Amino acid sequence: MTKKIVKVGTFFSGIGSPEKALEKLKKEGIIKDYEIKFFSEIDKSAIKSYCAIHNIDDSYNLGNITKIKGENLPYCDLWIGGFPCQDISCAGKMKGFDFKSSTRSSLGWEMIRLLSEVAIKPKVVIFENVAMITSKKFRDTLTLFKNDLVKLGYTLFEDVLNAVDYGIPQTRKRYFLVALLNKKSFTFPKPINNTLIFKDFLEKNVDEKYYLSGKCVKRKLNKVYLDNKKDNEIRYEVDLRRYKNGGLCGVDKKCKFNQSARIFSPHGNSPTLTANNTSDNVKILVEVEDNEN
Repeated sequence: MTKKIVKVGTFFSGIGSPEKALEKLKKEGIIKDYEIKFFSEIDKSAIKSYCAIHNIDDSYNLGNITKIKGENLPYCDLWIGGFPCQDISCAGKMKGFDFKSSTRSSLGWEMIRLLSEVAIKPKVVIFENVAMITSKKFRDTLTLFKNDLVKLGYTLFEDVLNAVDYGIPQTRKRYFLVALLNKKSFTFPKPINNTLIFKDFLEKNVDEKYYLSGKCVKRKLNKVYLDNKKDNEIRYEVDLRRYKNGGLCGVDKKCKFNQSARIFSPHGNSPTLTANNTSDNVKILVEVEDNEN
């Protein structure tokens, strides 16, 4: 157990998932406690949620990371930043995160800048992003990013972890880069057995407005075809064998975007949910009591 109170600051904070992880570590007796020194977020709804979830005043929010000056930051033992993935993810246009690219993903370099400006560097810095960042397309940029951290005195440890290996029935691979100051060893947590499936997390009573399809309009061997309640040109094709086994089991025949066209079974693992603002996203096939899907 760490006897001291861990002082933490997060960037691209969202609603504060890393802070919830620290809360869990406290409950498990791994750390004595933690103290939020600041967070950095620009989305108004996320800021409001963050403050409500963590019972903290919005004065702790430093806002836009590009406006923050390192010399004004309070000391923290730990920094965490899951910088934007839109320009790295295969779900986006993959414009990259080069230092001078001005993409949203390039904002990760702002943390490097702040590390060079602070009077006393944090002992631990954790970066998180999509697994695609390790691909050949982005490998050179990632190497430059890591080299800058090494020049700042950090020893680096990296790995791609999948949520399904840590008790969550979701196929969600994420890259983690852990930078340690004055410490040369670190081990990522080992996978644990997972007995849960996607269905265990689905609500049983769901408002009718969230259902896309009505009754089955066609059956052919092991495949069924479902209609769409609002658009009779949309057809959902489902493979019943795949449905029983879990995972990807069908497709929206009209949808042009590959990820949004996918239909998943609740009998396996949840897919990675994309962070888009469109009305069309991945679909989940569920059975209801009247035998309509």
